[in-house]
Amino acid sequence: MVPEESHEGRVIWTLIATRAIYALNWLNIGTIFAEMGLEFKQGPVGLGLLTASFYAGVGLMQVPGGIIAARWGYKKVSVVGVLVASGAALLCGLAPGFDVVVFLRFIVGAGMALFFGPALVLLTRSLRRETSGLGSGMFSAAFSVGGIFAFFVWGLLAATAGWRFSLVASGALGLASGVALQLMVPPDVPRAGFSVELKGLRRVIVNRKLVILGLGILALSIGNGLLQSFMFYYVSQKLGLGVAESGLVASLIVAVPILSSPLIGSRVYDRLRKPKLIMIMSDVVMAAALVAAAAGSVAAAVVGGAIGGLISGLGFTAGFAAAKDLNEGEREYDSLAVAWVNSISLIGSFGPPIVFSLIAAAMGYSPAWIAGAVLVLLFTAPLLFLEEGLKPRVA
Repeated sequence: MVPEESHEGRVIWTLIATRAIYALNWLNIGTIFAEMGLEFKQGPVGLGLLTASFYAGVGLMQVPGGIIAARWGYKKVSVVGVLVASGAALLCGLAPGFDVVVFLRFIVGAGMALFFGPALVLLTRSLRRETSGLGSGMFSAAFSVGGIFAFFVWGLLAATAGWRFSLVASGALGLASGVALQLMVPPDVPRAGFSVELKGLRRVIVNRKLVILGLGILALSIGNGLLQSFMFYYVSQKLGLGVAESGLVASLIVAVPILSSPLIGSRVYDRLRKPKLIMIMSDVVMAAALVAAAAGSVAAAVVGGAIGGLISGLGFTAGFAAAKDLNEGEREYDSLAVAWVNSISLIGSFGPPIVFSLIAAAMGYSPAWIAGAVLVLLFTAPLLFLEEGLKPRVA
């Protein structure tokens, strides 16, 4: 299903704004956790549990979301996903206990899974000159804009107005974006004669290239997720920076991709069309970023965050653009292809935050960052078996 071809600019900006607020509700938990942890008596392991719960939800619902989108339409599923995720994010601010927050973060992740793939396809198809790299780059840049607010503005908001108010506020913004999505994006128009079939689903799920690509994105996601989830807490609690300074350092992982995603990532991918080369390079550089953070100084944290942000913009843009282009089935399954590789990366991201937090609590942060780098390189290895090149799809 595709949207009616009208008011492209309105659709594009609505999707970008929704994606930015989506990122705010994804990332702000790490910036407000210091205050939340004091109330619930939780430390790094508690943050690891919240992160793992979220990744479980967003990972497990990727493929079901892609299948539902192929059957019901991209807009409908996107709107439902935003409303579910935002409602759960708001309720986190009202939670009576830490266990409730852990459960609600799972729901936040599940809702976001329903939004991601369908919305990315909607955005790409709304561009006047449909290019996978440009659409993916714009989507990644929008996430980074939301990340800046999460790391900087929401950290200050939590410190002044309280962590509960900050979560309620971001959840309310998400609900408003869901309403805007419903009002501003035209309805889905089904293609005559198309129906979701097991053969079409199987064509995506058993696609060897998509599976290997998903593992390569997993490698990048491990490094990116650790930097996003733990950097603010690390520099504020371990290195002793204030809230504003910690927000600036932590925001590098999402600020740099605002430029690197659309200006570098999309252009490199659309010109080279070599996802294997781009992903291997991105993963290796991400591992280097984690090693840099392990040096244990503010300067090292800045270098690690900046490098991680730069390469995330390139790697994620290329990875998700390639997922759509490597889909050898019908166009209606583009969202499922994106969701499938994203599911592999996100489900695999469930464990690393727990491992990282346990190592950090027992041995310190430097060994934890090094362990993260090792995991990144481990999941980079399958990319060596990815065939370069894109095959024509089914009409």
